[in-house]
Amino acid sequence: MGVTVFITTHYLEEAEYCHRIMLIHGGRLIAGGSPQDLKMTVIRHPILEVECDRTGRALALLQAQEWVAAATIFGARLRVHVGDEAEGRQKMAIFFREHGIALKHMERVGARLEDVFIRLIEAEEEAGN
Repeated sequence: MGVTVFITTHYLEEAEYCHRIMLIHGGRLIAGGSPQDLKMTVIRHPILEVECDRTGRALALLQAQEWVAAATIFGARLRVHVGDEAEGRQKMAIFFREHGIALKHMERVGARLEDVFIRLIEAEEEAGN
């Protein structure tokens, strides 16, 4: 006999500990599965976490680049989804230099449920839902 516990949270880092989750946005179910399965199926690009000065300006500029699949702010850092990690690192270094933005640190990181949720919401909005 198993035990099922239902929780509700706005803190997706808490949901990382669950076996199975359901994501809801605007009163609608938008995805469900294990945290790991959702990350693997929704997030298709390498993610580079970037620390720089002028984070807001950097975000706005990066979001307009065709080589950036997605870019968001997470805390004081940027999370930039790129098609290819090596190419993304090179383009980002050049891009920041050309725009006078100091690049302090860049590393590849794993997807978080926040990345999944943001991507799903963007897809919903693109579809007009």
